[in-house]
Amino acid sequence: MRKKKIYVADDDLDILEVIKQILELNDYEVETSLNGLSLMNEVYPNPDLILLDILMPDTDGRDICRAIKTGIHTHHTPVIMMSAFSDLSTIIFDTKADDFITKPFEISELLIKIKKHLNQEVEVYS
Repeated sequence: MRKKKIYVADDDLDILEVIKQILELNDYEVETSLNGLSLMNEVYPNPDLILLDILMPDTDGRDICRAIKTGIHTHHTPVIMMSAFSDLSTIIFDTKADDFITKPFEISELLIKIKKHLNQEVEVYS
């Protein structure tokens, strides 16, 4: 079975490195970007899921999400938006994002959301 590909765009290098390490430890193939423009330019085509920060230099994650969700070949790709903003309903409605996670977030919460949108079994520990 092939590894699921996840694209992560965030302007904070520390956050990118932590997320990449965690996802790779959980058997995902991960590509990162500090601004998200490479995603728009299809440098990393056909990810299975996209984690996308909202506020980044030179680009706005909301615009990228809108482009993904209206693209002929990308509209089906799950997008989880990440931000310190907590106005979840407005962001999801405005961008058609599949989900949202507020920074700072728990790693377990992030992994649960990823597995949910990749239709993978979610392990729940009591």
